[in-house]
Amino acid sequence: MRVLSRSSRRGVRTGNARQPLWRRWQTPWRAPLALGALAVLMLLLLNGELRTLPSTILPRTLVAIAQVGLLTAFFHLTGLLRPTGLALRSPIAHSTRETGLVLTALIGFFSLLGVRAASLVGQGAPLHAELGYLAFAPLVAGGMLLSVLIHPLLALYTFAVLLGGVAVALQLPIHTLAAVGLAGWSAILAIAPMRRRNHLFIAGALLSGLLALTAFGVSFAGAWLDALMSGLWGVATGVGAVALFWLGLTLLERPFRLATPMTLMELASLEQPLLRALRDKAPGTYFHSQQVGQLAEEAALAIGADPLLARVAGYYHDIGKLSKPEFFIENQVGIDNLHAQINPTLSARIIAAHVRDGVELARQHRLPTAVRDIIAQHHGTTLITYFYYQAINGRHDPVLEQHFRYEGPKPQTREAAIVLLADSVEAASRVLGDVTPARLANFVREMIEIRRLDGQLDECPLTFRDLKLIEEAFVRVLVAARHRRIEYPSGEAAEEEPIYAVHP
Repeated sequence: MRVLSRSSRRGVRTGNARQPLWRRWQTPWRAPLALGALAVLMLLLLNGELRTLPSTILPRTLVAIAQVGLLTAFFHLTGLLRPTGLALRSPIAHSTRETGLVLTALIGFFSLLGVRAASLVGQGAPLHAELGYLAFAPLVAGGMLLSVLIHPLLALYTFAVLLGGVAVALQLPIHTLAAVGLAGWSAILAIAPMRRRNHLFIAGALLSGLLALTAFGVSFAGAWLDALMSGLWGVATGVGAVALFWLGLTLLERPFRLATPMTLMELASLEQPLLRALRDKAPGTYFHSQQVGQLAEEAALAIGADPLLARVAGYYHDIGKLSKPEFFIENQVGIDNLHAQINPTLSARIIAAHVRDGVELARQHRLPTAVRDIIAQHHGTTLITYFYYQAINGRHDPVLEQHFRYEGPKPQTREAAIVLLADSVEAASRVLGDVTPARLANFVREMIEIRRLDGQLDECPLTFRDLKLIEEAFVRVLVAARHRRIEYPSGEAAEEEPIYAVHP
């Protein structure tokens, strides 16, 4: 149970010893310099009006260089674009570093492009309060996207830097800069949780209200009708920003395989094609997965992990069993055990293959990277004990043992470790009879300790306190699932009683 070392993190390369010395010196600098030059050029063109570019090229170039420098320093110091899945809880936490950088660049580019397009259509008028700062709706929407997809702190800073560049290049009035900045920051912070639809409504209402009040106040010195129209345009700006945000979220989720709350809630629906197929072809695995999802969600809530991701990953962790459902004991209802006809080594390979098949199915159905990673890690490198003990005939064989272990990798995140433990506990609890809560607690503790001593939790950031809380959460769910029912004395007596009691 430790944080990953630098060499084991995703995307880190260590084998460059064979490269020439001059290439090792130049290669790390080529891509950043090229990206920096491209970013400066884009900002130079998008910050202000193109017709004024010849006369303002020097100050606008300095502004663009300052923007790139500020963003680069911020990204480097905070590490918000270097997710490891351990510290950053966001949809890109299970992705590579390049994913966050590409997302930030795309959102920033299209945000400024939207400002430029609106400014060109309105010939500068949308940049003023009379039309409710309509041109800034794309920039506010971009900040909201960064808040939901990466991190609110990154969104606040990037929005401020981009807005500042536009303000300096276009020499915007201070009240325009203050109004858009306040409204944008408020919307970014309000949308950050994005767990329910009302979060979107709250962010949109707050944004529209602030822009409407500002536009109305600035135009109040003139006619009442003009001030009222300015306020209505402010509301339209807020609605437009929310609409652009929702469009951007819809377009970016699937291509980047992001586990946003909206995507996870859609995947949690039991009418999803993969879950329907699991219910029809492997009903035992389906109900097992439902229980694992409930256990994982309760444990994630207990330790402050992502409960929605844990639950959805629990639902999908065994989808690889769809390829050969009849080889898994929970689906062998009314049929003979197929493993009785083959040797233990082949049986272990068939069982272990469901992890690899699950990852492939997740890739085909474009499941989020976070869910796919948990599918790959939900058994770690655990031993397939039943067939291993069949193969060794009572004698321990360390060499043979390696052939009866899952391929891994071991869980890298808290959510992946929770699903591994929930899977083990739920499957093993099926063989328990009528036990007391104390006996159930001892059983759960023993199962978790077996996985810990086997080294399956060595690469995830769980603490001993987390394990205790996970144990208590598992016991709560299992005790509730094993609640007692009243035993009817006989069927005949029950049939004589009325089923419904109708009161006048």
